[in-house]
Amino acid sequence: MVRSRGRWLGFVLIVVGVIFLLDSTGIVEMGDLMSTYWPLLLVLWGAVMLWRPGVFRRREAAPPPVTSTVTGSGTAAHAGESLGGSNVFGDVDIRVTSPAFTGGSATTVFGDIRVDCHQGGLADGEHHLSVSGVFGDSSVIVPPGAALDITAHSLAGDVSVLDQKQSGFSPSIRFTTPGFDGAPKRLRLTVSQVFGDIDVRR
Repeated sequence: MVRSRGRWLGFVLIVVGVIFLLDSTGIVEMGDLMSTYWPLLLVLWGAVMLWRPGVFRRREAAPPPVTSTVTGSGTAAHAGESLGGSNVFGDVDIRVTSPAFTGGSATTVFGDIRVDCHQGGLADGEHHLSVSGVFGDSSVIVPPGAALDITAHSLAGDVSVLDQKQSGFSPSIRFTTPGFDGAPKRLRLTVSQVFGDIDVRR
């Protein structure tokens, strides 16, 4: 059921994106129709997110590892090994304290999101962490001692990754630690934001 809802949302986003593209290129003139009804996309997106079972819900996975997640918005320490969930309204501040963090994903729709891993550590091997948002800023403090492969992209906002900065329309930064493939602890971090800034730092 959740997968079918995700496919439905993806279909809606594709259709709306095609309509915007046709209108912006002048192939089809939507005029006042687009400027009046485009917020329906946000309503549909929010409805689907609320329809999903749980907000920053606990993942039921075979132990180990155990997933500990944040319920709702606010500030919370995260001692679990994997992060997973989404939040619609409100800021989210997650402090990862596990010494064997294995990544995961976190998403917000309306609000800032901050994932702070400097008090924790990355487990051996390669792991993936995805942080994304629609309206708000995304901030990630990477775990110490980890080799990094970072991809950061914002549609409308500034992007800062370690010592690199990009601004303007649709800025994007890719950073990879030298010797990443041979490092004992590797984190592939993807941060994406539609409207808002991105800040990734140590």
